[in-house]
Amino acid sequence: MSETFTAPIRVKVGAVVGFLVFVELTSGFIQGYYLPLIAAIAGHLSVSDADITWFATLQTLAAGVSVPILSKLGDIFGHRRVLRIAIAVVLVGTLLIALAPNFTLVLVGRVLMGPLAVWLPLEVALVHNRITGETARKAIGMLVAALTIGALIGGLAAGALGTAIPNLLVVLMIPAVIVAVCLVIVWTLVPESTIRTNPKIDVLGFVLLALFMLALLSGLRLAQTVGFADAATVALLVGAVILIVVFVVWELRAKVPAVNIRLIASRALWPVYLTAFVFGMVLFGTQTLITTFLAADPSVNGYGFALVPGTLSLFTAGSALLGAIGASTFAFLARGIGMRNVLLAGVLLNIVGNGVLALLHDSLPAVIAAFVVNGLGSGLLLGALPALVAELAPADETGIAAGVYNSLRTLGGAVAGAVFGVVLASFLVPATHASSVGGYATVWTVCASLFVLAFIALLFQRSPQRHAAGAPARVGEKVSA
Repeated sequence: MSETFTAPIRVKVGAVVGFLVFVELTSGFIQGYYLPLIAAIAGHLSVSDADITWFATLQTLAAGVSVPILSKLGDIFGHRRVLRIAIAVVLVGTLLIALAPNFTLVLVGRVLMGPLAVWLPLEVALVHNRITGETARKAIGMLVAALTIGALIGGLAAGALGTAIPNLLVVLMIPAVIVAVCLVIVWTLVPESTIRTNPKIDVLGFVLLALFMLALLSGLRLAQTVGFADAATVALLVGAVILIVVFVVWELRAKVPAVNIRLIASRALWPVYLTAFVFGMVLFGTQTLITTFLAADPSVNGYGFALVPGTLSLFTAGSALLGAIGASTFAFLARGIGMRNVLLAGVLLNIVGNGVLALLHDSLPAVIAAFVVNGLGSGLLLGALPALVAELAPADETGIAAGVYNSLRTLGGAVAGAVFGVVLASFLVPATHASSVGGYATVWTVCASLFVLAFIALLFQRSPQRHAAGAPARVGEKVSA
């Protein structure tokens, strides 16, 4: 049972959304900032290429574990309170990365940056606690657009500052300064949410979920390096399957579950969550695919367009801008055609875009057109998916519902990273040490097929009965006649 706490709101809703947009812009900035600096960090600490891969891996593992837990704690204790804690932990992580004298402490800093991934779910819950309907959709679209643009700015800034400033410490302190500003803003200017869920904490459920995420993400990471046939990989993946089965059985019997399995499996939400998983597979599993394809020399590889880094950066910037456009306009489209149709449109655009890449990849104009179509479709999904999840979840479970969405995208990306890596490796050409064009075409065909599956699933999606005003009732919410 949920409780409602009334508190005076001294800050206008528009201002609160603006503050959260800055916070999410910072989140994107940090996510894009470190990647161009990994080589410099490795050189500064005399770390091998093999060891530096843990710089990204540990943050992903920490995010996978912390997102569902912190999202649920936000529902219990207040989303602003947990957001404050998450930002403070990330601040400590950024300081460790900048100031640590050895690589071990740097990795500790990366673990502490795991809660960065829970900022958006908590912000979505804060938004939905104050506003609903089209206004909430627009606000979430702004948050997602800020995240996307922030990642682009972060990558560009790191490249420019890393070149212009010889002192790596100064370059690495910049994220810490920006996160500190975010902490001040959230601590002083963002009001707390007013709805609480049952305060009982399902400790065993959280432990099982955390162990599952660790086992699955670690197994998939190992599969990328040594393959699925390796004994350790098999052991981790089998262990993950056992853990998720035990977790689901426990959650279905728990009076106050960590994750409401029945909510996830409801007809209103399972198609949306399945789409989120598929979207994560394509979004994260193909991030570098188009770049390596475009950069390939056709005289050597038999495909590609030998584009130089400056031209390739335009594709990166274009992807961010297209995603931001889609995310910021989905609410306008939903007003005319409905949220489910917006999702169907986003999925259909990705089917078309990936289909064109699979069939017409030898034509640069066709590849560019597919890139644009995929970008706009992905933008619609980036904005509409978390917005619809928040609308359909019970008012006291908005945080965990958004957290599950975020975790499913992460899991989808991890699965795709391992599977697509195997696909490309199976088409490896020894003479060039690169995949043949068949590998790329196969991956794009798989992506189009996955989106076809999502499209079919969304046809079965049924939102709860609508209120008289037209807003959909949340799952489990009674609707008066």
